[in-house]
Amino acid sequence: MRKILFILLVTSLSACTKYGDGFISPYVQYAVNQFTVVRGRTASSYSLITDGSNIPMHVKWVHIYDSVGNIVDSLFTKQYPVSIWTAAYNNVTDVTYSSILAKQSVVNLPPIRVNESNGTIEANSGTLYLPLGTYTMDLSVSNSAGAEVLKKIMTIVIADGKPLETAPEQGAFSNSLAHVGNAAAAVTLFNGQNNPYDLVTVTRYADTPNTIILKIMDRNGVPFNPRTGELTKRPNTGLNPTPPFLQNLQDYAPDTYQVNDSAISIKFPLVPFPIASLGNGFNMYYNILSAYVHIDSTASWSSNPSGGYYTGVSDSHYKGVYQDGGYNYYLRIPMRVQVPGAYEIAIKLLNTTHR
Repeated sequence: MRKILFILLVTSLSACTKYGDGFISPYVQYAVNQFTVVRGRTASSYSLITDGSNIPMHVKWVHIYDSVGNIVDSLFTKQYPVSIWTAAYNNVTDVTYSSILAKQSVVNLPPIRVNESNGTIEANSGTLYLPLGTYTMDLSVSNSAGAEVLKKIMTIVIADGKPLETAPEQGAFSNSLAHVGNAAAAVTLFNGQNNPYDLVTVTRYADTPNTIILKIMDRNGVPFNPRTGELTKRPNTGLNPTPPFLQNLQDYAPDTYQVNDSAISIKFPLVPFPIASLGNGFNMYYNILSAYVHIDSTASWSSNPSGGYYTGVSDSHYKGVYQDGGYNYYLRIPMRVQVPGAYEIAIKLLNTTHR
């Protein structure tokens, strides 16, 4: 009888026991605990690993500390104007400056935010204004079971990168010659990293507007004139190719493309730009017509690991000058803008002289 009464008592007590509403783990974490942000670029971290915690969860950052432990929340709460998409981008129909801008708006945002539902750390172009350095972050995670503060859960490194990438990030410069009247009979001068013929200077000279100025010059700094046709589109190879010309800045910005006596310029609506490749990566292809250029004849550069530049007549590769009028000069330029701003790309072709 006593045994029966004991079983009934236990059963009665367990029927009245209330269990907690879900579970929240003190071991919520990221797969990696360092997130590097290149200033001015968009980037996202991994989301949190919840370690079995009930969802939905609510995540927010509590404090951010600099490398010596000072709380620097104000650096990361200050807001900056950032362009955001308001509709889906279509790479077939959204080819003009105006059509892309129509799908964007400018809002004020902090440079780094934490996604409240999954903990993903999201960086935007406002990071351009953050000081370089290493920071650590405290997060608060909560759900129906309670809350946990995760101390120093993530290290954020704010680093500098190239705001406009050329070689090696987006490919390699290439210089070649095409026989006038027989483009298929081409001579490759150099194709690869550390191109000895192309002295490239990229200058970001203003935060706004978003523009690119491209200037292509001979060894003495004399520009080839795109207005008068000295600098033109580069023909595609093969019989009746489609498209007949390889892509360049005009194809990526058809409605803002302009030329003057010394340079090409475009306006671009957003970064990264170009948004999507028209083929062959993010390369721009140009042709200098034979009537406007003297070209040095040189021994083949099979590679240039030391990154040396061609020095003309005094260079060991110099072999004389090609016959004038025999070749068009083909140029491939890799480029992609990662940070908003105004840029000038100046390229000296060290084996040419304007004529």
